[in-house]
Amino acid sequence: MNRRTTTLLVAMMLLCCGWLSATNATEQPDIYSGYYSREGNDGIAAKVSGSSLYIKFYPDQWVVMLYVPYPYSLELKPDALKKVFANVERKNSAYIRNRFGVLKEEAIAHVERFGMTKENEARFECDGMAPCQVIFDGDTMDMVKAGIVSNHIIRFRRVK
Repeated sequence: MNRRTTTLLVAMMLLCCGWLSATNATEQPDIYSGYYSREGNDGIAAKVSGSSLYIKFYPDQWVVMLYVPYPYSLELKPDALKKVFANVERKNSAYIRNRFGVLKEEAIAHVERFGMTKENEARFECDGMAPCQVIFDGDTMDMVKAGIVSNHIIRFRRVK
């Protein structure tokens, strides 16, 4: 190979690497728009637990897990849940039972701080046993909760 060919190859490799890193930087998931709804919120999981679960992440590092009583949760529209999340006070870690100015029945909002552990992963206290890890992938989120024998993985879908 001559010097011109080598220079051309190096320049092409640098351009490709720059393009790939720019592409990766823009692929960081947007976790703040909308909220996440547990898959099967209107099915067996909600019937057994007695509530549907919705999760909202905020840019100021707060997360709210909203437990809405089932079957009342079947009546709720996405706009109502967005208003509830807007009305939840996020000053301290807490469990808050309220109607939040929107709901006909009381729901429980579990408010906690979260931290990003990787570009697409966060960790926060979710149940007192051990911190939950969440992994974001586009419009889905997997919550990994520690179990006695194995971890439990709960899938959520984003509602925009």
